[in-house]
Amino acid sequence: MSIPFRVLRIGLPIAIGLAVFLVGSYVHMSHGVVQLSRDRQSQGTAMEELLRENELLREEKDERIAQLRELTEKANKLAAAVDEVVGENSRIWEIVKGSGAAKRTSSGSSSAARGTTSRGGDPGADRGEPVTGSPSESWDESGEETCSGPLQDENELALAADEALFRLSELTSTTRKDMSGLRSSATQYRDKLNRTPSIAPAKGKIVSGYGNRLHPILRVTRLHEGVDIAASRGTPIVATADGVVTRAGWLGSYGYAVEISHGYGITTFYAHNSRNAVKTGAAVKRGQVIAYVGSTGLSTGAHVHYEVRVSKRPVNPSSYMK
Repeated sequence: MSIPFRVLRIGLPIAIGLAVFLVGSYVHMSHGVVQLSRDRQSQGTAMEELLRENELLREEKDERIAQLRELTEKANKLAAAVDEVVGENSRIWEIVKGSGAAKRTSSGSSSAARGTTSRGGDPGADRGEPVTGSPSESWDESGEETCSGPLQDENELALAADEALFRLSELTSTTRKDMSGLRSSATQYRDKLNRTPSIAPAKGKIVSGYGNRLHPILRVTRLHEGVDIAASRGTPIVATADGVVTRAGWLGSYGYAVEISHGYGITTFYAHNSRNAVKTGAAVKRGQVIAYVGSTGLSTGAHVHYEVRVSKRPVNPSSYMK
């Protein structure tokens, strides 16, 4: 059966057009698939780069956290050292004033610690460095903005802070050593004050002073090595400074007497007592009762004969009585 020519003439172009369309669609689809594969590969590469950058940022963050922790630890140690210095300064002043052990006040030490570790203001302001714009922005000579500033500035600030803490730590350590020596000197100063006579041995009136005089009984002129303080019989006699009793008992013409060594070459002597209240070897404090006024030994009436000796030489006791 023969195909009519008219059908061939109509169908052939349609078939050719359909074939061309299918081939074109296939080529376009293939190109799309290749492009999609390329896009996916590009996206994968970009994702890997993002992951690497994220890992670098994470490592940098961990490093910054470690640096901050180290700086915080150093700052805390420095604050504790400053607190100790402040407390030591308070204790030294208490020693000098003689009012006992110092009480540490957290407010003073905390403010001192804050004043040491915090200065406020813009970074570099105290060094006279200009601060303009954001620290993360910098410009090169061509006028183009660069992004290498933030990490560099942060590293410089971290190094500067670490160096400042190190210097402050060294300064605090030196100050603590100086404070230790100062405390030792203050303690010695307070001890010497405590052992230096500074009060009258009894309440009464000086009836015979220090110096050459005519002895009221022996009727001869000689050095009166102390002062005579008249008081009622039984009036308490007190130690005029801290010390140790070196003699206590009957001492011939002095009657009942007490001698105290105060250290630093200083001794005091109390004589003509009605009775003594301490024994040899006893440690006494300023103001402690050691005897009572009497008229024992070579005496004309109730009084206490009081002497002060420095390096075994008698001095005027009036200079040591307030």
